Formats: sequence, C-alpha cells, structure tokens
Amino acid sequence: MLWAMSPIVGSVYLVSYNEDIDEFCATVEIEVPQNVAHLQLELEKFGPNAYARNLTNPKPGPASIGVLGCGKPNVKFGDLIQGKCFTMGELPD
Repeated sequence: MLWAMSPIVGSVYLVSYNEDIDEFCATVEIEVPQNVAHLQLELEKFGPNAYARNLTNPKPGPASIGVLGCGKPNVKFGDLIQGKCFTMGELPD
C-alpha cells in the first residue's frame, strides 16, 4: 500500500470561551474526501494548548472535529483551518 498526504481545509463553525475556567471549545467543519485513512488538523491558529482528536478511517462527506484548549482562542467563526489528509492507494504499476 502507498500512503499519500494532501492538504485539506476546514472552517471554524463554533467557538465558545468559558472565562470562569479559562478554557475554550470549538468545532471545525470539514469535507472528508474518498479513501481517507487518517485526517488531522493543524492547530497552531487556536493557540499553544489546543487539542483535537484525529479522524481514523472517516466516512466521506461532512465531518465535525472538536477542538479544546486552555486560554482564549485565537480564532473566530469562519476562520479557515488547514489540515492533513492521508489516503491509502495501490502502488502504481
């Protein structure tokens, strides 16, 4: 099997900040292409303490990925978030 990486872009759909505990949560909407084995977001835009679960063998189509972190988020509704999409394919002849 050959693994191929391609960039993918999602959009911030929801951002919530809880001032009492100094934490945020956000949702990134992304369109998953066919034959994806692994998808991960680049979280730098959210700040240094952001965490998101990677998607493994996601179904093609729209998907939501939750992002959590400490502090105020550095993103707002509609911001574009880069990601990496890894697909599996057959070795070329």
